[in-house]
Amino acid sequence: MNSTRRVIFRLPILLVGLISLGVSLVPRADAQDDPTTPQPKHQSIIPAPRIAEWWFARQAEKIGLMSKGDIDLLMVGDSITNNFENEQVGLKVWEEYFVPLKAINLGFGGDRTEHVLWRLDHLPVMKVAPKAAVVLIGTNNICWGSDTPKQAADGVQAIVRKLKAIYPDMNVLVLGVFPRRRNLDHPHRKQIMELNSYLPERLGDISGVTFQDIGPAFLDDKGFLSEEMMPDTTHPSEKGHLIWAQAIVPELKKMLGK
Repeated sequence: MNSTRRVIFRLPILLVGLISLGVSLVPRADAQDDPTTPQPKHQSIIPAPRIAEWWFARQAEKIGLMSKGDIDLLMVGDSITNNFENEQVGLKVWEEYFVPLKAINLGFGGDRTEHVLWRLDHLPVMKVAPKAAVVLIGTNNICWGSDTPKQAADGVQAIVRKLKAIYPDMNVLVLGVFPRRRNLDHPHRKQIMELNSYLPERLGDISGVTFQDIGPAFLDDKGFLSEEMMPDTTHPSEKGHLIWAQAIVPELKKMLGK
């Protein structure tokens, strides 16, 4: 009970901090999904914050970094992307492959598509637009989440449309959701494969968007996900991060004109 009270009383201070950095808590009109393509409303496409102190603090940190400019690449996602900041698994790979690309890590542990939509609405619009973005999101909507794979795919599409609304000339690389659980016949695997199967069609009519499914690179020839690759069956190891980086950086360099 006491910890709950502390969050309740501290949260407004964090919100004040966000406002002081020039962040409106009302979504920008120019960042909404394309009104010409109406979608049925469900939670995966409705922007929503997470009422957690650390989450707002991380958002404020990213606002500060973006306000300084000189960012070419947005890495958008959940804990899987967030782990590029983890010294034990992803930081070395990040520094070698993504720092030279002038990337910012916009991965937040536990996020679903609706949380990413809210975060994008409440980031500063950079005067010099980033040249590219990577989007990897959706695993928390399904598996342990409450959305269907189709609804999660709608959420991914909404994020991409929002990014393109904010930065029309920016290229976007959408990654298929990574495999989870050891065996190919696990229900989570099936949900992920279904979600990924919807993405090419949902993204096909959006210019400047590329879809890439690197999931098979984490698996052996029988579809097994080893402990070496993902110790907890969800988050890549350092080796997994290296495979991930090496799989997408060639495409990113093309998008960035490098």
